[in-house]
Amino acid sequence: MSQGEAFEQVPSYLWQYAQDQDFLADAAGETKRFLTELARDASIDVHLVAARPKTLASYTKKSKKIKDDGTPKYTDPAAQIHDCVAARVIVYTTRARNDLADLIVSRCAVRERQNPGDIKHNGYDSEHIVISGIKDTDMQHRYVALAKYLGKYQGLEIQVRSVAGHAWAEYEHDIRYKSGAYQELTPGDRGRVDRYFVEAGGMRRYMDKIFDEIEEFLRPQDASDAAPAGEPVVGVDEPSPEALNPTPLTLGTLGEFIADRFPSDEPGDPQSLAVLIDQLTALDVTTIGQLQAALSDLDEGQVARLMDYPTETTVVRRLDDELLAVFRDRYVKATEDADRQQLLRLRLRRVRGRFTIYSLEEPGGTRRPVAAARAVRDLVKFVAEREGIAATIINGAVGANQNDVTPGYFPREVQTSSGPVYVATNLTRSHAESLMEKLVARAPGSSLRVKRAGDLLFEAPSGISEADSV
Repeated sequence: MSQGEAFEQVPSYLWQYAQDQDFLADAAGETKRFLTELARDASIDVHLVAARPKTLASYTKKSKKIKDDGTPKYTDPAAQIHDCVAARVIVYTTRARNDLADLIVSRCAVRERQNPGDIKHNGYDSEHIVISGIKDTDMQHRYVALAKYLGKYQGLEIQVRSVAGHAWAEYEHDIRYKSGAYQELTPGDRGRVDRYFVEAGGMRRYMDKIFDEIEEFLRPQDASDAAPAGEPVVGVDEPSPEALNPTPLTLGTLGEFIADRFPSDEPGDPQSLAVLIDQLTALDVTTIGQLQAALSDLDEGQVARLMDYPTETTVVRRLDDELLAVFRDRYVKATEDADRQQLLRLRLRRVRGRFTIYSLEEPGGTRRPVAAARAVRDLVKFVAEREGIAATIINGAVGANQNDVTPGYFPREVQTSSGPVYVATNLTRSHAESLMEKLVARAPGSSLRVKRAGDLLFEAPSGISEADSV
């Protein structure tokens, strides 16, 4: 047989698959990057992301499989085999698994989504998603090899599992399908091992449940701390926009602002900056001064610690998450992009309620939780109304004039019945709490209390205040 005749006997689909090996490797690499970035953008913690092209030998073997009736399993292997490139993502909880699977489905054209464990009932638990395209045109340009692969091979399988589900599946597969010792067991003993795996599946479900409960404790899914409808971006006791830095928000001014705010992080792209400007405009934040005022309640670096970025991130992402922490649900709703809303809602769990933890209790009742700097301003107003403005003065932090506040602390005007008081706002949590302690001590006999996340932090001393003694 000549070499030419041998080539002619190789099916065209196998010949083409052999020619595509480098291309398939590129598609697998982009699949891994696509899934990694999708999880990162939603702040979903990932244990492992892997993607691989099926080898020519494996593809050949699979393409020639025969059904029980003797007919070929695949009549058109090039169109029917969907794991020429396959990916697996292992996350820590079933909630994260479901979130990531939903993200994949929303971003891709999906041919099939199922969990084989729902049919087998043997302990297996993994989302299997076969995608056939990427919906977003911009994403198609970012993942060229992946988009080209989906156009040619029409299917790519992605499995998403929890770490507990992965441990069960890996061991079960090694024992039942790779272990010669298992095959040598008597039918009765094999059945016993099979029952053990079913029991292990129950333990896997329990572990998933416990991990989900830990996740719910750290990042509540359904808790709501949205600001009341109509609440202004700058509170009622704060200066008008005209009293703040009037520099308009533009690509240039916002770029300079975040470069100064996050000097050690990677720069962002203009398109991402434009998205932030659009959302800020929808929230009536149109100047650098208003942006500074909105962010002044945040402790330095706290949002980044809550987000726990897995790799170096951009200044745009850092600011995006800080704005999410400040405006919460209103920030999510400020974009009309459904895909972006989905990502923001997932990320919101990490910061929801982490800053609005201070509540003031007074004889008239308990106020809703607020952030640290706002709690300071509320205390200043309370003490000024009860004891007079002089009782609120704290060197560098609270004064009767704007100039009494140390430069860089962005004084805000608090209106009282005795006149305005100016209060520092760019405070760390420890600085804010030291101011709270001093202010509460200046309202003796008021029954005023400050709680942090439900725990008593400061309490006004007993006694008679100067106002009560008059």
